[in-house]
Amino acid sequence: MADADLSNVDNSPCHQFEIGRFLMACQFQVLFNAGRPRHAGNAAIAALDRVEELEHALSIYLPESELSQLNANSSRGNQQISQDMLELLKIAIDVFQKTDGAFDITAASLSEAWGFARRQGSMPTNDQVVLALESVGTQHLRLDEYAMTLAYLRPGLKINSGGIGKGYALDCAQRILRDRGVDNFLIHGGQSSALAVGDRYDIDSRSGWRISIKHPEQPRISLGELILHDTAIGTSGPANQFFYYNGVRYGHIIDPRTGWPARGMLSVTVLHPSAAYADALATGLYVLGVDNAIRYCESQPDTGMIAILPTKRSGEVEVVTCNLGKQLWRPAIKPATH
Repeated sequence: MADADLSNVDNSPCHQFEIGRFLMACQFQVLFNAGRPRHAGNAAIAALDRVEELEHALSIYLPESELSQLNANSSRGNQQISQDMLELLKIAIDVFQKTDGAFDITAASLSEAWGFARRQGSMPTNDQVVLALESVGTQHLRLDEYAMTLAYLRPGLKINSGGIGKGYALDCAQRILRDRGVDNFLIHGGQSSALAVGDRYDIDSRSGWRISIKHPEQPRISLGELILHDTAIGTSGPANQFFYYNGVRYGHIIDPRTGWPARGMLSVTVLHPSAAYADALATGLYVLGVDNAIRYCESQPDTGMIAILPTKRSGEVEVVTCNLGKQLWRPAIKPATH
């Protein structure tokens, strides 16, 4: 995933309270207005406890997790799954279908073939890519919603929740906060996923939560500001994970349909009411490329997008937006708008 500027969501003195915890290999934080409800701190702790519970269920790096056990026992036919696993997989399958396979939760073998699973990218042989592709395909998962079972229909298939898990955790955490009567907050996981609810109280007004979108390759430069209200964002791009081979740059976001890294955009930020959908769609739309991503958003009015494209002039970028109005996006440079 690429980065939005979530380390300093707002420099106003009016939000002064935050609670955080290191989870899912990043810092999760809950931010409140200074005039928060008195019980907001306890609610935030409960929300982060929920994220920690999900980490123990969804992580492929914990051998005892539900997901690791499902992958380890993939040859055993129908396996019983939890409600969380069912809900996450339903979303993953829906995004897989809507993006024509550009987002695929079973693409773990491709990351391994390209070395990105170890964060040590390296050039595979064509045979290695072909072999890895044989173990990819969400269409080879059989999910029974009523029996709450999952079956792997192809040998070697593995599920990796990395492209959707943080977003799903944010959705679950915000339900905890809302159920406990907290109506104005922003919660984020690392620098790529966030969910804003209600308003940030400014000195003399109320507005949404402001998040800066940075230049993917020059993080000191802000390209504009999003105003989020009851909205989630997910950002995807290869700025932090890539390698060069024979002068060509290869990023870690791999097209699961071809087995090769997707190219053409520097990053994609997706806005959606659900953080899980925003996360998964950020990857899927990045893989689809800008033209197909625009067509997707034009057919889905609940999905907004900011795509950052390279230009021929070194250091300069083009910002393309879709389904965003002036109240949501305040550009620092003039974007191309669809």
